[in-house]
Amino acid sequence: MLGRRSIISLCQLLATQPRAEILLLFEKHDVNCPNSDDYTDSNTLLFLRDTLVNATPEKIMEVVSEITRLAGSYRMNAPVKWRYQQHWDDLARCLMLDGYLIQGKYNSRYDIVAIDPSILDSTPVEDDLTAELDRSGLDVAEEVKRLLQNSAEDFRKQPPDFNGSLTSARVALETIAKGMARERRTSHPGTFDSEKWGEVIAYLRTSGLMSVREEAGLTGVYAFISEGAHNPVGMTEEEMVRLGRSLAGGMSYFLVKRYRG
Repeated sequence: MLGRRSIISLCQLLATQPRAEILLLFEKHDVNCPNSDDYTDSNTLLFLRDTLVNATPEKIMEVVSEITRLAGSYRMNAPVKWRYQQHWDDLARCLMLDGYLIQGKYNSRYDIVAIDPSILDSTPVEDDLTAELDRSGLDVAEEVKRLLQNSAEDFRKQPPDFNGSLTSARVALETIAKGMARERRTSHPGTFDSEKWGEVIAYLRTSGLMSVREEAGLTGVYAFISEGAHNPVGMTEEEMVRLGRSLAGGMSYFLVKRYRG
């Protein structure tokens, strides 16, 4: 399944295509869409958004698979090639954040592959995390969502700011834990320095929010992503940051779910 950010990026890429090409693409993959006559050419993005937000994940993946497999043809259809290329590059990075890679040779055949096959039927963790933050009632929820957005934007920049992306993801995790500890202290008394990560996590454990093993997992992830964007053996910097963001997002989701109980 693709996340909200990837679907919006897909809309922006498809908007570079002639209207007739878009309609045929949707008809080919049996994607239901509103009456296109209700949308002017200036509202193509709105038409695409209204169509894809109501499409099933399977249909969306079919569309993505076609425009990646036939990337050369769709690029030729675009009146402004540089604009198409920019949106293509952005979609590729958005897909990577969701756990998918576009592999192949430019102007030849591309394929979209899942980095981890287990994600195929799962909602991206960042979308799940955002939904849980909205339901959590945490005072820091909006700040955490801002940090997650900054992290994604740094990853998608040209050139990307990998250190900035990973730092924002780490700070988002810190912010959740510290915010939870401050709010939890009103019902579970305890002493800790809210600016010190170790004391915050220790308090969350001693106040009964997590076990010793869960604390060890959380601190391990924090230590891993605190090393910053570097090139471990066998991984590119891009892969390292994607992994770090995924781990930070997963542990953030765990904390918010546990907090809501």
